[in-house]
Formats: sequence, C-alpha cells, structure tokens
Amino acid sequence: MSSLLIAGGTLLTPFEEIEDGALIARDGVIERVGTRAELAGEHADVEIDARGRIVCPGFIDLQVNGGGGALLTEAPTVETVERMTRDFVRFGTTAMLPTAVTADEDNVCRALAAVREAMERPIAGARVLGAHLEGPFINPVRKGAHDERFIRRPDVPMFEQLLAASKGALRLITLAPELPGGLDLLAAARAAGVVVSIGHTDATYEEAFRAIDAGASMATHLFNGMRPLSQREPGVIGAVLESDRIVAGAIADTVHVHPSVLSLIYRAKGAEGVALVTDALWSAGGIEGSEELQGRGVGLRDGAWYLKDGTLAGSALSMNIAVRNMQRLAHVPLIDCVRMATATPARLLGMQDEIGVLKAGAKADIVICDEDLRLEKVFVGGVIAYEVT
Repeated sequence: MSSLLIAGGTLLTPFEEIEDGALIARDGVIERVGTRAELAGEHADVEIDARGRIVCPGFIDLQVNGGGGALLTEAPTVETVERMTRDFVRFGTTAMLPTAVTADEDNVCRALAAVREAMERPIAGARVLGAHLEGPFINPVRKGAHDERFIRRPDVPMFEQLLAASKGALRLITLAPELPGGLDLLAAARAAGVVVSIGHTDATYEEAFRAIDAGASMATHLFNGMRPLSQREPGVIGAVLESDRIVAGAIADTVHVHPSVLSLIYRAKGAEGVALVTDALWSAGGIEGSEELQGRGVGLRDGAWYLKDGTLAGSALSMNIAVRNMQRLAHVPLIDCVRMATATPARLLGMQDEIGVLKAGAKADIVICDEDLRLEKVFVGGVIAYEVT
C-alpha cells in the first residue's frame, strides 16, 4: 500500500481554506484532510512539506483540442491523446476531455475511438475522462474557426454513429439547439448520458431557455461563437447569465473574453456557475503549433491562435494561468478561481465526489504551487506526474 502525506500548506479544498493544512492519501485515494495538528500522528511513504505553498485539487479541463504539438482531429490517434495528457499535466491539469472539433466524419470517429483507447491505458499524465465533441451540429452563422465544409444540421442517426464510435467515451457535446432537429438531438444526447452544451449558436433568449428546459447544462466558451448580448435580445448570453441551471464555460486568457467581462460572468454566476476551460490548440502555453488548421493558414498572436482572416481559432492558455487571470485581472477570490477549475467542472460531469475536491474518498489528484500559480508538484492518483527539478 503506497501512501502520501502533504502537510503545512494552505489547502483550498476548494470549498474551504485550511491554513497550515494537511492531507493523507493511500493507494491513490484521499483518506483524511484537516489541519497539520489534526494529522500530527500520520506518516506515509512519501511526506512533503508544503509550507508557504498552495495545495489544491488538480485542474479539470473540459475543452482541450490538442497538445504536445498535435491536434486531436488532425492526428486522431491514442498517441496524440497521450501527448496531450503529458503536456497539460505540467500546468496542473490532472483530468481532461480531449475535444474533437468539426472535421471529416472519419477523422472525428477516429478521434473519439482514440480517446476511448486512451481511457483504457495507464497514462503518465492527466486522466482522460472522456471526449468532448464540439460540432459538427453547429450553426454556420456562428461557426468561428470551424470548417464549414463539415458542419451538419442536427442529425440523430449521425450522432448515434459518433456515439458508437466513441464506445462510451463521449461525455460532452456542443451543439446549436435552435437548428431544425436541435432539440431532438439534445434529447438523444441526454438519454445517452452525454452532457449537452449550447455553443456556436445563434439561438435567441427564448430558444436558449427551451434548450435549458430540455436539459442543456453548459454553454461553450460564453460570449464566443454565439449571438451577442443586446438590450432587446439577450440571446444565449442573457439566458446563461440569468439561469442557475446552466454552467458557463469561460476561456480566461483575456483575449477571448476581456477581464471586466470575466468579472461580470463571475458576479452573475458565482463559482458554482463557471467552468474554466483552455480551448487550447496544439500545446499548453502556446509553445508549439502549426501554420495550418485544416488546410487554412493560422498564426499565434497576442496569446491566441488566429486564422489569417483574423478569426479567433483557439487559445494558447494553460489552466494555471486561467486561474491566475481570474484572480489577478478579474479580481475573483483565489478559492473561487480554483473552484471554477476543479469542483464546478467535476459536478457538471457528475463526478463531484471523485475528482476536483480534497476530501476523504476522492482521488488524490493534487496540485502544489506558489502564490503566482507556478506549479511545483502535480499528483495524479497519489503518484507524482510532474515536478519542478
């Protein structure tokens, strides 16, 4: 039986802040959490002094398109998924949904199958929780950088083919519910246990609420790829900010969403209503990339990826920087920033007792970092997955 003891840091559970805290985990599962004094008699195979450091759950990224220099739908293999998990764990992501974007149907099926295969393998980096399918059932009016050649109207039989290709790996789908057949597809996805996110959509306020009433529980990268907020037509944004039944995905890179708007989202939704995502393309932190996206020119500028026509294509973000941006630029308390990167996405997936929290019975997915959110050690299942040497 392997065991891990971390003591002396500030624990952000993230529902409680424990000064001079401690936790002990055995065989990859947290056994006790409390103050260092309360755990004074505990010993473990690995003991870490975390004084002066922040200890929090590992981050959970629900939307990540590639990593390690590869993009999932352009290199749809299990090796790509493994590169993604190793790349992002360096920045505190301990669980992720590799994301297949709108592409040739064969490539999408292969990407979903690769995620399924990765889930069945022992992985050295972040956990693979399943796949996020962003498209092809989106509105071409709000396509963003998605390739219009492969966009499809909502089609339940096609969805069922993709679901079968994933062999149970599909956990989240982004769709435009206002399109003909959109609510039927939403119902089919919910019946299959797939979380539905409204995104790349031109839905009105009323259409958005119909989707929420039908079971949509997330909005993909709020403010991006959707009808703008207006005083006379609030659209999806107004519906999401108003409803407590739907979580807003937010790309906190300050390029996709201005810091003042990130602050507005938090003030409207609270930490329980926002899930931070990266929507990253080829790598965490944007250190690697390609000059082409599905045959179209693309470049890195001011911390984000753009098509040559100026369309935002994705971020160059890592989760620790997303948390730091929310704290420092959107002026959100750190504990709530951490919650938006951990407990909230875990709850969206129905995994709130397993990941995204430091409590007895949860997996020992743990981040140790300094006050600037610079990572020092990352544990996945109580085993070191990354450390600064």
